[in-house]
Amino acid sequence: MKNLSSKSVLKAALWAAGIAGVAIVAGCTSPPNNDRTDIREAGDGFPALDSNWYDGGRFVEPNSILRIREGQSKDQVRQLIGNPHFSEGFFGVREWNYVFNLYTGEAGGDYITCQYQVAFDDDMALESTRWRDAQCPELLVPVEDKVEKKEGDTLVLSGDVLFDFDSDELTLEGRRALERVAQSAHHDFEAPGMTIVGYTDRFGSAAYNLELSQSRADTVADYLSTQGISRDDIRTSGRGAADPVVECPGAVATQSVTDCLRPNRRVEITIRELMH
Repeated sequence: MKNLSSKSVLKAALWAAGIAGVAIVAGCTSPPNNDRTDIREAGDGFPALDSNWYDGGRFVEPNSILRIREGQSKDQVRQLIGNPHFSEGFFGVREWNYVFNLYTGEAGGDYITCQYQVAFDDDMALESTRWRDAQCPELLVPVEDKVEKKEGDTLVLSGDVLFDFDSDELTLEGRRALERVAQSAHHDFEAPGMTIVGYTDRFGSAAYNLELSQSRADTVADYLSTQGISRDDIRTSGRGAADPVVECPGAVATQSVTDCLRPNRRVEITIRELMH
């Protein structure tokens, strides 16, 4: 087995995949500058940053991006993340482009400036989204290392950002996070196998939580199988509210209690080397 070096390896794999042009900066954005042109940079389909408007990008609430879903109307997208930041036109426009500043979580308030693109179908419903730099979605859906064991390394992903609420349907950013996991597994293992375990918080019946956690684990496995991991080499289980990471007081699912319980709503992926 090659050594899986957790989050550092994920980042290394992402950089190897061609991450470029992400600047770490600090400070505040300037007032809007609407005197801009719609210039596309060759090769990637994104507008050139020097053709933009806000002179540095706009700070955005990460949860607003995470709530972007396929099938949403332009009005719904606008309500979540605002108007596009480039001169896109008015009628029949199939693409909106944004430049967002996302905090890195490091001391000092550093942030990176990220380009984000939304594509609409013929009915002007959201069809897909993409980021110019792979480092940006990693900030929205981080992959955390839990522990290194003999049988492999365990990665932890938040169920709140992998899935819609009370659902086993993967979000757009959840899919991207799983693509990073698959990329890392291929990078560090000759023949990767996986064990995927889903968990919920303690609210809801035990039977329902077991069913939901199992369904989510299966959904993750099915998606990873589209990324080159054989479905036959993935084991899944749902453990409901078992093995909580945190204990939070409160018998009613208020916002503060459910926020406290967020670490318990998770999916754990253990990657191991298969012996053939």
